[in-house]
Amino acid sequence: MVLTTLLLRLRKTIESTSHQRLLSGSVTLGLMVLCLSLLTGCSSGGNAGDIPAIAEPGNGNGHGYGLDKGSTIGLNPTGLAFSATLGGSSPAPQTVTVSNSGTGTLDWSVNTTAGWLLISPTSATAPSSFTVTPIIAGLAAGTYSTTIVVSGEGPANTTQSIPVDLTISTSTTSTPTTPAAPSTASVFLAWNPVQDPSVTGYYVHFGLQSPNSDGSCTYTQSTFYSLASLANKSSPLVTMSGLATNRTYFFAVSAYNGRESTCSNEVSTFTQAI
Repeated sequence: MVLTTLLLRLRKTIESTSHQRLLSGSVTLGLMVLCLSLLTGCSSGGNAGDIPAIAEPGNGNGHGYGLDKGSTIGLNPTGLAFSATLGGSSPAPQTVTVSNSGTGTLDWSVNTTAGWLLISPTSATAPSSFTVTPIIAGLAAGTYSTTIVVSGEGPANTTQSIPVDLTISTSTTSTPTTPAAPSTASVFLAWNPVQDPSVTGYYVHFGLQSPNSDGSCTYTQSTFYSLASLANKSSPLVTMSGLATNRTYFFAVSAYNGRESTCSNEVSTFTQAI
């Protein structure tokens, strides 16, 4: 299956406030848009190689230094799809990352009513993850759908759902048909790291709508990446997968050291199917 692959880069100067200083001096997150695809190219909110002007931080949405915005669940991916052949092996497990876009502690638990779905672990503290494995033994051919519910037990007590589809097909030797168009896309997001030893990680905020405000982090989803999870701390690069195709997504990055900074300037890209 062919997936759209895009590369984005962020640049932003984050300034500390006079009351709660996240970093010693100014820090910089940089952003530029580069598009890579496997076939004919991609469409994005900026031209490949362009470096946007440095954006001035705004008041944000409560992400300023010293402000506690509670805990909010972030999930990646936001949907799961499995396929298997009748009489064959169960599909390989898939991993869901649970992040906390707030500053409070987020303990979460997960459950589902589907008896054919195995989830492990069923509770933990964000940032963390759980695996999902369909068990097809005893199931007939067909399509099975269910929902995984992730509940937050922190200050916000938020709840989010993940749709899950399992397709079990019968074995066939017919002539292969044309592959269906891809239903998801992946985006590679890179940024210039903050040169301050107190920073412990970064939040990547994203969604289908822009907050339209410099420095704001008001996006529908966010994922936390600790420094330990980054393969190259001097040149961070993460993969945002499970995005819907033919949609425009908006992205921004914030730094974290116990308090979250305002967000960098924003980039957007259209996840076009090739």
